[in-house]
Order: sequence, then C-alpha cells, then structure tokens
Amino acid sequence: MNKPVSETKDNLLARVDALQVKGRTALGPAVLASVAMASKGAPCSQVIICTDGMANVGIGSFNQYGRGGGAEDDATKFYDKVGSLAEESGVMVNLVTIAGCDANVQGLSRLIELSGGQIEQVNPNELSNDFANILSQKAIATKVEAKVKLHKGL
Repeated sequence: MNKPVSETKDNLLARVDALQVKGRTALGPAVLASVAMASKGAPCSQVIICTDGMANVGIGSFNQYGRGGGAEDDATKFYDKVGSLAEESGVMVNLVTIAGCDANVQGLSRLIELSGGQIEQVNPNELSNDFANILSQKAIATKVEAKVKLHKGL
C-alpha cells in the first residue's frame, strides 16, 4: 500500500465488485471494536451501525446454529454490555437499518438506548440524505446528571 489511491483505484473497485453477498452479518465483533476505538477518540464520539441484516455470525449472533433458545438471550446480554461500555466511555451509538430488512432492532435497542443514540429505518433510495441527517445531529454532552431543587411548598 505504498501507492496513492489514484493509482490503485481501478484494482480496488474491481475487488469490491467481485465481492459476493453470503447472508452473513458479524455485527457483534464490529460493534465492539468500533466502540472500543471510538472510546479512545474525542469526547462525544459516535459509532453508526448501518446494516441490512440480522447479526448471525460470531459473538453477538442472535441465531447461532447448534444452540438452543439461549442464543438470543446471550446476544442481548452481549449488546447490553457493549452499550454499558459506550455509556461509560461517552460514545453514542446510532443504528441505521434498511426498510424491509430484519436487523433485530429490539435486540439492539438497549445498546442504542444506553449510549444515548437513536434508531433510524431508511429507504435504500434515500440512504445518502438520511445518513447526512444523522451525521448532522451532534451530541452536546454525555454522562450528564441534572439536579432539580424545588421549593418545599411544591
């Protein structure tokens, strides 16, 4: 990789075009690594998960083959732990799913909730506009506590 992208662009594009969809989504490892990297960055860093499928491979898989019904519980606990890590680190995690696809939003919702992020379901034809809107929403603060003092009469 000692050459600039301008010289390797055609080769890179050919390799991307050669990729084939195999119906696998290793969401758990990707989310954990992303949150860990973002936690080392600037305060109020964000991770944006953009997926068109179910987490079905590796740690955090909602339907690991050869396991009983506990796989979903294990996956939910995993994403809860990643959400806690994001919360402690001040990292906001947003989820973008493609309309009509099964991304198990319910299983991932606690991760998003703990980190203060949001969930968006987008139309594939509107992806660039929706993505721009998400990026424009900046986090003002994380890990904030508010105290409200009221008069005794209230």
